[in-house]
Formats: sequence, C-alpha cells, structure tokens
Amino acid sequence: MFELTDAALCADGPVTSLVELSLTPEHRRGHGTLYQALNQGRIDTDRFRGIVARQPIPRDNDGRIMPAIDISHWLRPDADTSP
Repeated sequence: MFELTDAALCADGPVTSLVELSLTPEHRRGHGTLYQALNQGRIDTDRFRGIVARQPIPRDNDGRIMPAIDISHWLRPDADTSP
C-alpha cells in the first residue's frame, strides 16, 4: 500500500488508471501486487478522521477560510482550468 501511495503522489499529472501507477518508478512491485494490496489493505477510518480533523484550517488575514481548491458546485463553462 505504501508503494501504491508513493506512486499516486509522485505520478506526473493526474492518475487515470491503476495500471498507470504500476508503471511509475515508485511502484517497484509487479502489476498483480497492486490489486492484491488494494484487496488486503485496510484503513482505520476513525484514526484517519482524527488526523484530518486536527489539521489547521488555512485562513486569510481577514479570518476567512481559504480552501486550496474550488469546492463550489456551480458550473463555470468560461472559467480557466488547469490542464
């Protein structure tokens, strides 16, 4: 699971398939182990929730919350987007 996570974080650009992750240098194991890790891997959701909840909230000088991503659900067909 650690190599799979490293591969996802170090991949060039967005990941579109799991097969791509198995081709990155950070994923040193075979293609089949990727699926085996996903089938056997576990996440302690309560612990993960606690870690996320303890993270500081980024705020502007005015005290407003500044998310790093656009979290709005409004469609903006003319908005600039990253490639």
